[in-house]
Amino acid sequence: MTRYAVLRGHRSGRGRAGERGVAVAEALRAAGQQVHELAADTADAAREACRVAVQEGVQVLVVVGGDGAVGLAAGACRGTGTALGIVPAGTGNDNARSLGIPLRTEAAISTLLHDARRPVDLIEVAPTGRVVLGSVPTALDARIALRATTLPKWLGPTVYAAATLPELRHLRPQPYRLELDGVPWETEALVVAACNMPVYGGGMRIAPDADPTDGLLDVVVIGRVGARQALGLLTGVFAGRHVGHPSVQVRRAATVRVEGPELVVLGDGDPIGPLPVTCTTLPGAVQVVVPPGAVS
Repeated sequence: MTRYAVLRGHRSGRGRAGERGVAVAEALRAAGQQVHELAADTADAAREACRVAVQEGVQVLVVVGGDGAVGLAAGACRGTGTALGIVPAGTGNDNARSLGIPLRTEAAISTLLHDARRPVDLIEVAPTGRVVLGSVPTALDARIALRATTLPKWLGPTVYAAATLPELRHLRPQPYRLELDGVPWETEALVVAACNMPVYGGGMRIAPDADPTDGLLDVVVIGRVGARQALGLLTGVFAGRHVGHPSVQVRRAATVRVEGPELVVLGDGDPIGPLPVTCTTLPGAVQVVVPPGAVS
């Protein structure tokens, strides 16, 4: 028998997380597992509930929710014997997509019961101390992600496309100063993203070769492009085809410092704080329950 704690994302997926959370808990109990359900109305309350559950020795912390809830639970599991389980119930579900976790609830429950685990890196973002599982956008992509948080949840994954159109008026590259493992890089960019996972923004394969087990971040920078080229890149990014464009650069580093204009950066779809930030990989910091075929 495995001890599970099940957290329902407090604002995930048009309210679907609550209903799915009940179904997940019932399915695990029906399979003979021990289940403790966690209730939280705010992100801070959810973070504290996860911390307590891990401290009390739960074996698998299951998040029924979106990327934000998954990220905060990953932080609670960091460096412990508690594994992170994911049942996607959010808007984008980008971390689940990146890890090959099924989007269908029944299949995700089956993945939990198989209990195959994979050590995965995390990102620590200074000076806030926040821990992120997926990616940290820090430019126009951050503006788009922030706008997406204000749009109706019923839009589903298309919320990111809807958030992109009004932000095209900001289609002017801004000056950035990056340091990749201490090596400076000054550039003008539209998009600057430090990625642990391949997917962000509701299914965009922004960093198609990112490996969340290699101890490195894929730093994706998109420079000056016109409006027509930008729309072409937006189309290609869902298949990861944008990386061949001359305005796109991808570099890798374990630590990335980003300085630039005044804007709020995001992590796992949630606001973190203003620039500058320093993103550092935490290799193998969390065990994630994944489909057996995804364990390497």
